[in-house]
Amino acid sequence: MKSYPGKSTFTVRSNEIDYRGQATLPALVSYMQEAAWANTRAMGISMYDLLERGLTWVLQRMRIEMFRYPGHNDEITVKTWASGRERVFLHRDFRIYNGKQELLGQATSVWLVMDVVKRQLVSVPDFIMDVEVVPGSEPLPFAKGKLPQLQEVQYKQQVPVRWHDIDLNRHVTNTRYLQWALDSLPLEVLEQKQLQQVDIIFKAESMLGETVTSAVGPGTENGHVYLHKLASQENGKELVQAKTEWRELEN
Repeated sequence: MKSYPGKSTFTVRSNEIDYRGQATLPALVSYMQEAAWANTRAMGISMYDLLERGLTWVLQRMRIEMFRYPGHNDEITVKTWASGRERVFLHRDFRIYNGKQELLGQATSVWLVMDVVKRQLVSVPDFIMDVEVVPGSEPLPFAKGKLPQLQEVQYKQQVPVRWHDIDLNRHVTNTRYLQWALDSLPLEVLEQKQLQQVDIIFKAESMLGETVTSAVGPGTENGHVYLHKLASQENGKELVQAKTEWRELEN
């Protein structure tokens, strides 16, 4: 069986916008994951198909670039496709369009397969390998390589993992990690700048009842790049590493 691109349409809701009336990045990432779910379901390799076999999809990395943000009640289309395969790493790309078919943003992602009982990563099973990867569009450059380590912590917060932070895999949903990373930035950055790019790596899972420490510091001297680290307060294990790039708001 060959893979094929998917297309899903969403309307930006009032609880998914910021004070400027624009969709937040965690909301847009949620749209992309919904589009991916729909695309994999049509090929018989969705989260539910894997769970029936004691397996699940795990997002390992995502690199996102936004050119413009949609606003409240805007209808957007997310196109997604399997873009490649490297050993146990499965790549998937996304592009977001508005109603005029103008490109708003794009992303590339890396996925792994996990045994839900052993909580261990496994080799890609044959029923997934049997799906031939046929990219629907020119693939984006794969998200790979190391991110700079956070050296100078300027801001930090502790976040308890609560019931509504948990997803179908019984661990913290990845959009919540992204939200916690962004929430740790100072107010002047969130109010006066716009998020342009994110490169986020998910390294380990955290569970209900744990506490996550979200730390952030400068990535460059010009104040447009920040480095993020989320870790378990209980054992210090690094959960997430990220780099965000910001641009000045247009008047």
